[in-house]
Amino acid sequence: MLKVLLFPFRALILFFKLSGVKGGFLFLLGVAVGLLVAPQTGPELRARIQAKLAARSGGLPAEEEYNRL
Repeated sequence: MLKVLLFPFRALILFFKLSGVKGGFLFLLGVAVGLLVAPQTGPELRARIQAKLAARSGGLPAEEEYNRL
């Protein structure tokens, strides 16, 4: 039973040994970005990204563009 519970940790340690420092850093960076973005649902995140892209390109905000269709 204990071996089954410790398997994810052993697999992570093995991953870090095989991938080296750069691979481990990139993995931790991906986890950090995922945790920063995760509190939002998919539709909320897509609307937020579309609004930012529309603001940069000078287009209509995402909600107005959606309502216009």
